[in-house]
Amino acid sequence: MMLERESLPVMIVNLDCLDENIINVSNNISKVGKKIRIATKSIRVPDIIKYIQKRGGGDFQGLMCYSMEEAQFLSTLGFDDLLIAYPTFSFNDIEIFFSLTQSGKNVVLMVDCVDHVKAIEKFWTRFSSDNNYKAKICIDIDMSYRPAGLHLGVYRSPILTLEQFKELFEKVQKVENIEISGLMGYEAQIAGMGEKNPYTPILNPAKKFIKHLSTKDVYKKRMTIHKYLLEENFKPDFYNGGGSGSLLSTSREPWITEVTVGSGFLQSHLFDYYKDNSSLPALSFALQVTRRPEQGYYTCKSGGFIASGEPSPDKSPVPFLPEGMKMVSNEGFGEVQTPIQYNGKEEIQLGDPVLFRPAKAGEIAEHFKEYILVRKNEIVDRVPTYRGLDLCFY
Repeated sequence: MMLERESLPVMIVNLDCLDENIINVSNNISKVGKKIRIATKSIRVPDIIKYIQKRGGGDFQGLMCYSMEEAQFLSTLGFDDLLIAYPTFSFNDIEIFFSLTQSGKNVVLMVDCVDHVKAIEKFWTRFSSDNNYKAKICIDIDMSYRPAGLHLGVYRSPILTLEQFKELFEKVQKVENIEISGLMGYEAQIAGMGEKNPYTPILNPAKKFIKHLSTKDVYKKRMTIHKYLLEENFKPDFYNGGGSGSLLSTSREPWITEVTVGSGFLQSHLFDYYKDNSSLPALSFALQVTRRPEQGYYTCKSGGFIASGEPSPDKSPVPFLPEGMKMVSNEGFGEVQTPIQYNGKEEIQLGDPVLFRPAKAGEIAEHFKEYILVRKNEIVDRVPTYRGLDLCFY
């Protein structure tokens, strides 16, 4: 067996499926003339990031990083065009920001308020006495859906209206050592909400309806900003939107220049529950069966890799192979053991590996030092995660 000499648990990436997913994403986005930015948070394995970018070719443009220190590390590996997705008030972060900019790297930091801009300006002037190096920023615009006073989406940017955007835009334009490079709006209530979720069948029709209305609302919001910038004769370097769960709707907006994709390459199981999804499961982890407490039940070592977000059953992993496994609901996935109920056709022996799929693609990399790469059911390589490289980014 492929895993008989492995010390379980292990993470597995199926390169055949990953290749199909890269082609699928690339074809869908390139035909509407957009670029793809890889979300590193959903991968956290440098060699896989390189692999995706190389296989994607000219359709792929830059990375969306989740921390400045991560961007600094990736820049040493030759990556450029680094968008930092989250604002910071850290002196150390902005010092890195300046250093990368000074070295010729194209690095852009997210902001959504005047305080963010002031922090960058305050620290930036300590590093540069002239204006030879400008801090490039991206303005994050709220894309949540707020009908009748409700809030659907994530609490992220305070820029809810065109007037609020204008206010920040005009103030930044007056700051000599900062320039606006891009705009971004993440529609989490579309990109992060599957309308075919088997754990919420009663809610699925309502989710579908909300996503339909919200897609129109997001379209209008981004169009309004775009029209304002045209009036101001200002053309950003990029206008970013979307995520793996909203690629098709976001990429069809004419003002969008790029979409962000991460989980859609590896296809963790939460992304199975989208109407437009066509990616293949490329990511799984193997646990070892170590106990047989009673007929039809097996207990695996480890397994408690629960995804972040609102606590719900769909944040747990799901049994993958062999078919016929089912989670034991009153115990779930535990840190040291995970019981399963099994009524499949294949015989399971103590010591056998069984496969599960994580709910989210990136977070689970924090539990493993390496990923095993598989092609045609054969191990072809091993690549380190950030953790395997003794790196931890926040």
